Amino acid sequence: MPYTVPSTQELTNRNIAQIEAALNANTPPAERAFNRVLSVTKALAYRQLYSFAEDRVRENFALTASESGLESMGVEYGIRRVQPTAWEGVAQFDIPDSETLFLGTIFIGAHGLRYKTKASVTAPTNVSGEGVFVPVACIDAGPSGNLSVNDTLAIQAPIAGAGRTAIVIEVTALGMPAEDLESYRQRLLDFIRSEGGGGNSSDYRTWAQAVPGVRRAYPFSGPPETETRIALPGERTVYIESTQDINSEGIPPQSLLDLVQSALLVDPVTGISREILGLTRDTLYVRPIVRTGIYVSVIGMIITNGSIGDAETAVENALITFIESFAPFVQGLDPDFDRRDVVTGSIIGREVQNVLDAYGGTAQNVVFGVNTFATTGKYYLRQNEKLKLTRVTFQGTGATNA
Repeated sequence: MPYTVPSTQELTNRNIAQIEAALNANTPPAERAFNRVLSVTKALAYRQLYSFAEDRVRENFALTASESGLESMGVEYGIRRVQPTAWEGVAQFDIPDSETLFLGTIFIGAHGLRYKTKASVTAPTNVSGEGVFVPVACIDAGPSGNLSVNDTLAIQAPIAGAGRTAIVIEVTALGMPAEDLESYRQRLLDFIRSEGGGGNSSDYRTWAQAVPGVRRAYPFSGPPETETRIALPGERTVYIESTQDINSEGIPPQSLLDLVQSALLVDPVTGISREILGLTRDTLYVRPIVRTGIYVSVIGMIITNGSIGDAETAVENALITFIESFAPFVQGLDPDFDRRDVVTGSIIGREVQNVLDAYGGTAQNVVFGVNTFATTGKYYLRQNEKLKLTRVTFQGTGATNA
């Protein structure tokens, strides 16, 4: 049941009542009466203790904890916040036979960021045309240093007889900022609410979301839903949604999917294989989510306060956030009370009305669909599907205060 923290005045009244009951006497009305001064002083002290207790309670729940409290809780559960990481990869560089490209050699990217080699590599003798393959890493952490296969790097200090540019041939780690606080909160909540062990759905989600760049993972039994064949024993598909730093719509690149698959097959910290739990490259599928556009039409919107333009903008911004909250539901892993994999016209209409209440307004009807040609009353998300607001239109709007 909810608990309300009493105000200072309420605590003062309680203290006065207790003193009067103990002394069997009324407190004089004067502000400086001893009983009244004592009661106020004690009330101020009690209020501070209540505030401290209230703060400690908030810090002990993942739903309400502050940034520092959440990170402390994560240490207790072994779910640490992902720190900024630097891009890493392998580059091919043309250098004469028997020459060495030393550790720490600096290359410059097209965007001006610096990259350095992580090892010394010597070109073999009597082997031409390949050069050397050297691991490189961006000096600065964050997504700004991310490169793709076939991108080029220019060497900072040219080497006699060697080429001037290196070509990226492999991406081994993506540069990422520090994990968003709310994403970290969700990941910690996932761990607290679920029961892992034995390589179940909870484990797959935990392992996948520990990879920098993964915002959300949706693990399902069986092959990808695009395959209509009968599922084989041990098959599992994990759909990945990336952070917006990588892709504004959360569509992960293949390089991130490869990193997730590697993390699911082998513990990246201990190096211990997870294939003993039934995971193999033949039975594990890591796939990207897809985005489906939603079209919303608000019909007959009337407001009494403010401008029509402001109301329309507020409705659109609210729907962008609201539509984004829908996601696939993993049975046995996600809590039923948090299920949001069915979109109906009524709940979209309710969200629109919540915004219009601030403008003293209403709307005759709100309809939606996944294309511009037809509307629907209910839409079920697929296993790999997230939604986005493509467009919202307003028909027959007006203001009674115009």
